[in-house]
Amino acid sequence: MNIFKKKCEYCKEKVEKGEEVFRDVKDPLYAGTKKRAFCCEGHADSYELEVKNKKSCGTGSGSCCG
Repeated sequence: MNIFKKKCEYCKEKVEKGEEVFRDVKDPLYAGTKKRAFCCEGHADSYELEVKNKKSCGTGSGSCCG
């Protein structure tokens, strides 16, 4: 039993140790990048694409920051 398994950032499924795909991706809450674990290259690409397409917090009407 391994309680410290990584989870895919995209689908939230547990990933076996050694089978992870790590990628430095932009974190929307921070200025830099963070190393994230994914279950496959496809989910890593999809996650990066979603983060790029997300609008930043302060733009448009109804933003979270008022």
